[in-house]
Amino acid sequence: MGNPLRAAIAAMTLLACAFSAALAGPAPAQTAAPAVLLLSSYHHGDPWSDRIVAGFLQRLPTAKARVFVEHLDARRFPETEDRGDLTDYLAAKYAHVPIAVLVSCDDAALNFWLARRETLFPGRPIVFCGVNDFTPARLSGQTNITGVGESPDVVGTLELALALVPTAHTVLALTADDAASSRANIDRFRRAARALEGRMRPVELQNVSLEAAKKALAAAPRDAVAVRLAPLKSESGAAPLMGEDLAALAAVSQVPLFCLWDFDLGLGAVGGRVLRGQDQGRAAAALVEQVLAGKAPADIRVTDVPAETVLDQTVMTRLGLPVDRAPPNTVFENAPASLYERHKGLFWAGGAALVISLPGALALLILLAGRRRAETRLAESERRYRELVESANSLILRFDAGGRLVFVNEYAERLLGYSRAEMLSGKAVFWPSAPPDLTSLLARAMAAPHSLAGAGNENEVAAKDGRRVYLQWDNQPLFGPDGRPEGWLAVGADITARRLAEEALAARALAEEELALFGRELLAGGDDAVDRALVRLLSAFSVGRAIWFDNVEDSRLGLCCRLAAEACAAGLAPRRDAPEAALVSYSIDGFHWADRMAAGEIVTGLDTDFPEDLQEILRLFEARALLAAPVTRDGFWTGFLVIADVREPRRFTRQEHSLLSTAASLLSVYLARR
Repeated sequence: MGNPLRAAIAAMTLLACAFSAALAGPAPAQTAAPAVLLLSSYHHGDPWSDRIVAGFLQRLPTAKARVFVEHLDARRFPETEDRGDLTDYLAAKYAHVPIAVLVSCDDAALNFWLARRETLFPGRPIVFCGVNDFTPARLSGQTNITGVGESPDVVGTLELALALVPTAHTVLALTADDAASSRANIDRFRRAARALEGRMRPVELQNVSLEAAKKALAAAPRDAVAVRLAPLKSESGAAPLMGEDLAALAAVSQVPLFCLWDFDLGLGAVGGRVLRGQDQGRAAAALVEQVLAGKAPADIRVTDVPAETVLDQTVMTRLGLPVDRAPPNTVFENAPASLYERHKGLFWAGGAALVISLPGALALLILLAGRRRAETRLAESERRYRELVESANSLILRFDAGGRLVFVNEYAERLLGYSRAEMLSGKAVFWPSAPPDLTSLLARAMAAPHSLAGAGNENEVAAKDGRRVYLQWDNQPLFGPDGRPEGWLAVGADITARRLAEEALAARALAEEELALFGRELLAGGDDAVDRALVRLLSAFSVGRAIWFDNVEDSRLGLCCRLAAEACAAGLAPRRDAPEAALVSYSIDGFHWADRMAAGEIVTGLDTDFPEDLQEILRLFEARALLAAPVTRDGFWTGFLVIADVREPRRFTRQEHSLLSTAASLLSVYLARR
């Protein structure tokens, strides 16, 4: 412990003397509540310690005990530091305070009391909490001690992860062995892996830096999940603040990340079978109450506080994990508020308005019903009808009995871009080509007009600017004043967004399937394995070319790349034998490309986005747009995988970036193993 800290503790010791002298003043007439001294292993502001202290104070009211809280600060000053100054400080501060019970939070505080109890507070009972893997041998023959153990539920968390992600077969364990609790969690993980043998493949990432763990999670296979068993340090050896490492891991992880403690929730972890600090504190306070009531600690059995299943619904939604896979009694954090909770005031105001207006509304309904019965079905309704359909947020068409379009509303003009006159003259086609017996079909429909009614008909209409517009139709028959059918009304709802979303989901599913086949082709091996795998990328991304360029060192040109494998769509000529592709030098502009690739970046753009030197190479491959991802061997950049669209300029999506990066990682693994 450094000189500044010694000076601070010396000053605190002087203040403690004054504090104890004040406490030693005249005793009040009423007997004071017994004093309890709680020693936290960590510092004020540590999420775990603060939760334990909060739970303890909540459970043990001031009427039953006066609780004094001190902090050992062992996270920032390890247990190897000398604690002599702290011992002197506590002795001076509490010299005249009749401490009844000593409480420790976590292992470091218990070790401190075991070593110094007889010096500071001889014979006082000890109640501990948050102690990892407690066994009676831990007390080394000391007595008058009881408490609450801390046993993270690793096997329960792994079972939960496999239930939430049924496709998962690999479990990545992020851990370290620099602390007793971390080593205990490694043992728990190995026991859990043996218990779940056949359901999971354990992979231990032990003593890796935070930066290395982030890279591993960013490139993790799709059939994996991860669990963090201990905080990770940076490459410099610095320990991040509590939770900072998990937040950094979750920000880049391609797989669900699970945790064991409540202070990791809300930082990007899915959740798990977590231990709550407040539960530890409350359980310890309940034991202190029993000791203060006269029960001997030896008669109080040491137990563990059970973990509970807690999941972050926001993270589950982001990762596409269904909530209905969660087990019963799961606690969901960040769950969206119900409609009633979000608009409670409006619900109550609306209910009150409804009660007040109900008599008038009933009277109005009776009058309207009488008027509706007295009127003919369509008398004087044309004007009101036109006002309604013109302001409606749906496409409304009216056809006469012969099937001729006689009316379109303003929304149809806005949606399709045609004027009303153009649509009435037949410029917009709302139906497929008419069958030869259209006249007879219309005649039968007019004879039984209710056969026209109903929804469910969908079709595609071309807007004036070429856009595809998908519509869902609801048809209703129209009657004249004499009750005879005179046409029908077609109401079209714009479902373009839904259909495009469905098409996007289908395209994504196809791309992921083709990417899986890409990996299988590599696993199958053979001289043409890479060429076969590249064919899968053509359909996965709907492009014309997929190429692997491999870096080579030329004695004259320096660092270059060569076309090592390629696949092209039907009608396109391969470029493998083209002299220009045999050896491509990294020019000045090319070295900018190389620097980005070596840094692990994705390169994408239209052909016009690149310098002229690179545009000449793109013209050789007829590329209008490209997306490239780096390929590595043994951690070094050795080339890149590129896909090119030859039809039209195109901006690749972030999802396509991720898919190509995964393909490049698979190729890198294949090349490393070949």
